Amino acid sequence: MAKKIPLSKPLAKRYLSTFAAMIRVLILLFFLLPVFASGQRKIEAFRISEKIVIDGILNEKSWAEASKAKDFKQITPSPGSNSGQQTTIQFLFDKTAIYFSIRCVEQTHLVSKVLSLRDDFNANVDNIQILLDTYNDDQNAFIFGVSSMGVQYDAKVTASQRNADLNMVWSSAVVRNTEGWQAEIRIPYSAIRFPKEIVQNWGINFFRYTSHSREESSWNPVNPDFNNYVAQCGEVTGLSGITPPTRLAFMPYVSAYADHFPSNTVGKSNWSRSWNGGMDIKYGVNEAFTLDMTLVPDFGQVQSDNQVLNLSPFEIQFNENRQFFTEGTELFGKAGLFYSRRIGVQSPPSVLNTQLKPDEYLTDVPAFSQLFNATKLSGRTKKGLGIGLFNAITAEQKATAVNTITGERRSVIASPLSNYTVLVLDQNLKNNSFITLTNTNVAREGRFYDANVSGLNFKLNTSKNTFFVAGNTALSAKLYTQKENQIGHNLGFQAGKQTGKWIYSTSYFEESTTYDPNDLGFNTNNNKRSFVSSVSFRKFKPFWRLNRFSSNLSVQYDRLYAPNVYTNTIIRASAFANSRKFHASGIELNSAITDNYDYFEPRSPGRYFTRPRWLNLGAWISTNYQKRFALDVDLNYVFVDRDKWKELYYSVSPRIRVNDKLFIIYAWNQNFIDHSQGYAIPFGTPAQPLDAIIFGSRNRRDYINTLNINYTLTNTMGATFRMRHYRSVLEYHSFFSLQDDGSLAAIDTDGLDENGVSVYNTHYNAFTIDLVFRWVFLPGSEINIVWKNALFSNDKQLEDQYTQSFLTMFENSSSNSFSIKLLYWLDYNTLKKKNN
Repeated sequence: MAKKIPLSKPLAKRYLSTFAAMIRVLILLFFLLPVFASGQRKIEAFRISEKIVIDGILNEKSWAEASKAKDFKQITPSPGSNSGQQTTIQFLFDKTAIYFSIRCVEQTHLVSKVLSLRDDFNANVDNIQILLDTYNDDQNAFIFGVSSMGVQYDAKVTASQRNADLNMVWSSAVVRNTEGWQAEIRIPYSAIRFPKEIVQNWGINFFRYTSHSREESSWNPVNPDFNNYVAQCGEVTGLSGITPPTRLAFMPYVSAYADHFPSNTVGKSNWSRSWNGGMDIKYGVNEAFTLDMTLVPDFGQVQSDNQVLNLSPFEIQFNENRQFFTEGTELFGKAGLFYSRRIGVQSPPSVLNTQLKPDEYLTDVPAFSQLFNATKLSGRTKKGLGIGLFNAITAEQKATAVNTITGERRSVIASPLSNYTVLVLDQNLKNNSFITLTNTNVAREGRFYDANVSGLNFKLNTSKNTFFVAGNTALSAKLYTQKENQIGHNLGFQAGKQTGKWIYSTSYFEESTTYDPNDLGFNTNNNKRSFVSSVSFRKFKPFWRLNRFSSNLSVQYDRLYAPNVYTNTIIRASAFANSRKFHASGIELNSAITDNYDYFEPRSPGRYFTRPRWLNLGAWISTNYQKRFALDVDLNYVFVDRDKWKELYYSVSPRIRVNDKLFIIYAWNQNFIDHSQGYAIPFGTPAQPLDAIIFGSRNRRDYINTLNINYTLTNTMGATFRMRHYRSVLEYHSFFSLQDDGSLAAIDTDGLDENGVSVYNTHYNAFTIDLVFRWVFLPGSEINIVWKNALFSNDKQLEDQYTQSFLTMFENSSSNSFSIKLLYWLDYNTLKKKNN
């Protein structure tokens, strides 16, 4: 790696002083908060020596002797009321695992027989979920669930946030009988983390969901106006003399691919084939910390991205679909500084454009970069300190730079050999409070710059979690070899009331012009100051014809950070209602009450575009998902205070449960934008280049057609089909030059190239298919068979008819990928037991 220019000492000293002052304030506020105390229900764990056969029959003697958790209370629809169904749960343990028996009383014909995919507990699935707060910190927990059809669900919880992407290895069995349904669950100690203490002090709660009545209930009462369910747990007694086992598992994989892409080249095959192999490793360093490693990973089967035509000045953020980066990463994403797709997928624009000369643009940028390895170490001590360390190394990426004038092409490095590191320290405090320190670092080979971001986040709650104060700050640094380093910061504070019928908050947030966390994070734009105040009214208990109602009013006032000038004021109002028949609906009214001075749309420092005032009226309805046929409808209309500018958005999505195994969701979305004004992005070179910032008046039509089909054969085997067609048609009417006062002046240009074709109009299509068959043949072991089809086109043919456009798109070549992947779970304790 090349040597980087260090931070100046005065600047570093100033930021260190700021951080130290904030920490002193946090410590003072922490000790001023009273200690939290509340009543808890208790369940006794019963130690056994008898072997429990996980078959759902509950005929072992130990079940007759164990204590019972029952008398559940509703969370919805009537919080605090007795549950309409009887539920009984028991807790056993031995030296290797914990066991639960579950009895759910219900009329036989009302028990849901709907099959779903693993971790998919939708509105039609009866289920029980067990929450284990093994460190009793009121913020972090494991969840294990089972449906009435034996489908498993597991997740990790951080306060109110669930992560169901990880798949832990445990066993369960379900039996339906004349009294309803019952289940047995065995969770080995290797699947969870708990302190190495003689007497365990765990928080615990049980949740039941009944689909026909849409009732959610819990054993220890839960107040729905406080969204941290972990802080509302009961208590386990009698759990002692257990020892965290050696946690070591190997997950080797092999995969085979056959890819087809018509190259139309003589002597070159349209088919390519490949074999891959690698391994994931999980190792429990101690009872609290786990080391996860992936060696030569294969992400070729992940779901396709939802590509769109982007006319904004900002980068688009895509979802992370790679399992290694979605499971067990709660700590790393807590501060919002870690965007895992930067690793091997989505390089920041500042890196991609580093080697470009004037009048050049990049093409043939690889969609992925080879990930050599990735490692993450995470856990939490018994004193509540969470520690996370992540590291990954990616290979060099090359792309092609094209000169817009001469057409000359040359090979460039789009992204060099890179090392990514994330360090997180997250300390739990009293009253579900926390303070988090995060550092991200990117080191690149050669003359590319390095990057470092340090952030501090905190939230402090009063004793009953009624009021809170929260804040965050971050310092970003781009470290160059041949020019001055770029240092920036952000800073934000928020305070308010978070429980009860009435909640409210006020906040301030700023980002400097040089703040840039995008080398390993994601931030659409910097240079902003924002003041937001909001108030909400919520009613959780049924009244009139409604089960639940909420409304919200907020005001946002925006300025630039530098220069400190006014940009916008927006008022937002919304209301939500859920009827006694479980139909949900909502309305919203949003408005910019002044002109908006947009300093980002012109793509030129110091220039701004005066956007007109606007008013958005929206409404939506979602019918009862428990019915075999349900419908989602959304409608928004935007009134814009300028000429003929208007916008209409609508979507219609029917949901059809054909039978207990087949579920179909179809969605049709259309956006109509007429005579909108915006920066004119050229997709070529105009015959009459103009020395001005060019804006255009344009019509845009977006069509999104999505079909999802889930067919579940058994509780361990199923197939999913996802087809998405996105079409965007962009047509310009007239062109303008941007004036110094933000207004537009008409110019005499047609926007054509030398061949008489518009360089601004475009017709973009993105068509993808993802067909996945998944079979979990053993806990933690699975076979996946995948077909992926992708077709993208961008041309000047602005067909009026959707059907014509759809058929024309298939005249282009599409890529197809067929693959099969085998993943096998090997547990050290199981292998050791067999060898002994």
